[in-house]
Amino acid sequence: MRSAATQTLDSSVLSAESDTDSATDSNSARQVQSAADTAVTGQLGAEPSGPCTPRRSLAERIRRLSVAGPTRSQPRPTPEALADSLGAELIAPGLLQLERQRPLSQRHGRFQLAKGLSCCTRGEPDLSRLSLPDAEGWRFLDTETSGLAGGTGTWAFVVGIGRIQGAELCLRQYLLLELDAEAAMMARVQSELAAANLLISYNGKRFDLPLLETRLRLNGLSGLSDTLDHLDLLYPVRRAFARRWPDCCLARCEQRLLNVERDDDLPGAEAPAAWLDWLRAGSPARLGAVLRHNRLDLLSLAVLLPALAEVQSQPQAFGADLLSLARHLLRSGQAQEAERLLESHLLSLEPAAALVLAQLQRRRGAWSEAVSIWQRLAADAMADAAVAALVELAKYQEHVKGDLAQALAYAEQLPDGEAHRHRRARLRRRLMQRNLQPRGAEATPQANP
Repeated sequence: MRSAATQTLDSSVLSAESDTDSATDSNSARQVQSAADTAVTGQLGAEPSGPCTPRRSLAERIRRLSVAGPTRSQPRPTPEALADSLGAELIAPGLLQLERQRPLSQRHGRFQLAKGLSCCTRGEPDLSRLSLPDAEGWRFLDTETSGLAGGTGTWAFVVGIGRIQGAELCLRQYLLLELDAEAAMMARVQSELAAANLLISYNGKRFDLPLLETRLRLNGLSGLSDTLDHLDLLYPVRRAFARRWPDCCLARCEQRLLNVERDDDLPGAEAPAAWLDWLRAGSPARLGAVLRHNRLDLLSLAVLLPALAEVQSQPQAFGADLLSLARHLLRSGQAQEAERLLESHLLSLEPAAALVLAQLQRRRGAWSEAVSIWQRLAADAMADAAVAALVELAKYQEHVKGDLAQALAYAEQLPDGEAHRHRRARLRRRLMQRNLQPRGAEATPQANP
């Protein structure tokens, strides 16, 4: 979703663009042309090295490229002409707005957009401890930026916002054509998000929202409301698939979960360069592809929510991590849901997940079910969970059944170690003391070891 880590634009570009006098002599012209050549080859952030060479800001380098950059084969189109070619509208000087509608009956990969509406009432395990409100108040958010660094030097040049209107998903995008138009764009974005009852993003918690907060405040606007609920879908994806997939980027979700294939899509890594082409040379060639990439991201967000609801109801069908999902439910105070999830996949549980299930069964006194799991795990001497299972069986025999001999038999199978040696020694002492005591003198076994 995010662009590659490219050099970001410095905010001082706003004041530096009009100053072109310093490139008039031949020596300066050669420096400018050198910088332009460097930019064309993809090394925009490079600077001459040397102890006496002053380091110019990126804003100054962008300004110089705009003065003596690559010769344009065609004149820079007017904003109105560019808006017309993109199917957009010029809503302020230097700011385009583009809108597209998609019927909720449309499929995006293997899922249908309309299924997102049912997430409000299906009663699925809570994705993020949020009670999902009315779907028409949702806002799906995705940005295209000049880099990944964040802070005041990173610009959001495309802000895409999706919302549900009746039977359609409306996709609205703002495209920044001039840096001076950022205040107008941020005001529009602020107004759009202020009307939301739930913000849905992918990695927005750590990237998109902090970036927008920065840009809003730099333009003298108030930040986003602290009361706005935010559902960042990266986190439920990580819970379900972090141990199953190489990574959890949105592109991976599309490949592995949504079954979305992007034909002729502009890679996100090229989006900053496409915008710089426009800023420095007036080339609009790839701006349409950037907007299309952003719209596809928004569509994936819209179907990812219902997709994750299905993952939670049928985790094995999607290859999800049962142990991670169960642990999340436990942290959320949903022990019954966690036990129900694991019990429904008992025969296919990995040993660590089986141990968690046995622990939950032990807590509610379902000893026979827990013992059955421990015995199965203990029988596999090669399993990492075998030692933990043997310890539980020894504790069960000692404290619940009162069978010290059987408890010692399990303890004898434990590998060498201080704790295990201590357990075996204690059991031997207790067994010896019992043999020396009159019948019936042994204390009553504990019900909850």
